[in-house]
Order: sequence, then C-alpha cells, then structure tokens
Amino acid sequence: MNPLITPEQALGIGFIFTRVIGIFLSFPLLNTSMIPLNVRVLFVVAFSFYVAAIMDISVSVVNVSVLEILLNILKELLIGFLLGVLVNIFIAAFSYAAELISYFMGLTIANMFDPTFGQISVLDRLFILIFYLLFFITGVYQIFLSGVIASFELFPVYQFHFNGGIFVYILEKSVQLFVIGFKLAFPFVLVLFITNVVLALINRLIPQIMVFIVGLPLQIFLGISALAIGSASIIYFAVSVLDETGSSFIEVIKNVGR
Repeated sequence: MNPLITPEQALGIGFIFTRVIGIFLSFPLLNTSMIPLNVRVLFVVAFSFYVAAIMDISVSVVNVSVLEILLNILKELLIGFLLGVLVNIFIAAFSYAAELISYFMGLTIANMFDPTFGQISVLDRLFILIFYLLFFITGVYQIFLSGVIASFELFPVYQFHFNGGIFVYILEKSVQLFVIGFKLAFPFVLVLFITNVVLALINRLIPQIMVFIVGLPLQIFLGISALAIGSASIIYFAVSVLDETGSSFIEVIKNVGR
C-alpha cells in the first residue's frame, strides 16, 4: 500500500509552508485583524498544498541533520519575509502621504488604533484601504501570487545559495517610501500650507480675528475639498505605483534566485 505522502514530500511541504508563513507575516493585508485568524490559517495551508501539488517539491531525507533543517527553516522565513516587505514599502508610502496630509489638516488629534501600524489617523486608514482595493482591482495580486509560486522554481527549497545583494535592493527601494509618499501628498499639502500662511498673515495683520477658532475647521474643510477634487489623481497615481510594485516584486524574486 502506497503512503498518502512520503517523508520527502512532507519535508518539502514543510519548507513551502515556512516560506508562505514568512510572506504572510510581513504582508500587511494578511497580517491584520480585518481578516479572521482561521481564514488566514486556512489560506496559508491551502496555498502551501497548492504550491506543493503543482511544483512537486520533495527533499531527500537521507543524511539530513537537524541543524540543516533548522537553517533551511530560517532561510525560508527570511525569503518569505523579504518578498512581503517590498509590498509593505509601497503600502507604507501611502500611509506616509496620509500622515502628511493629516498633519496639515489637523486630523492628527483624532487618531485611531490599527493593529498593524499602531496609532494612525482616519485619513491614513482610508489611503491604506484604497491601496488594498486597487491591489485587487488592477490584478496586481495575480502578479504577487504568481511571483510567490515562481520563487520556488527560481530559488528552490533546501538550497543554501542566497544572493546577499537582495538586501541592498530592498534598502534602495525603501527610499521610494518617502519619494512616493511626498509626490502623492504634495498637491494637498501645498493647498493646506498656503492656507496656513494666509491664516498666519491674517493673525498678524488683523489680531481681532480669532484665527485659531476658525483655522482648524477651515483647514479640515479645505483638505476634504481638495481630496474630493483630486480623488481621480490619487487613483491614477496609485495605479502607477501598483504597476511599479508588481515589477519590483518580480525583480526581487529574480535577484534572490541569482
């Protein structure tokens, strides 16, 4: 009687499971309370078995020491974590842009707690949800899943070769967090900055006007109006960022496998 699963296949599935867990630990959408824990666990297990079925990955158990298995587990966790961190960089760029706008609007006094990012503004949560929505609408999630599957072919499990240049690539992409965030927030920050300058001049020229009383509601009103008018540009810019996310994700996988 043939066994349902051989020890070689079981070890291979274990390494696949470890890499997928590493990806999910660093990918914000899959690491938040918005998705129930049982759904996340089920998705990790189902995706791991799916990859094992289509890739037919097995690892020889002959002369395999416990130390080698532990080192490979750590390596798979690191690879999965790096693959998820790149997407996290682009999500953090949207969060940074929202924080800049919220600061000039005065919304930082109305922060809310997010299990992933901690204390964030309401606008921050809105920008992150927009990114998640476009992530699925534009089909970038298909590139993400395809890249994860391709990583097992380009960089097989139980292989100790690892390209250290991937860390340099991730650090270079980390700079994009501030560049993309500032580009996204610049038009709205400019409007709010000019508003603050005008209010400051009014306060100096006409001290009788209580600028601090009308300033905060005016900033919030102008900020919301600017966001409503420029919502199309936000979506357009977000789509271009998602395109760059997909290409960068594939580039990371290729660099890891070199």
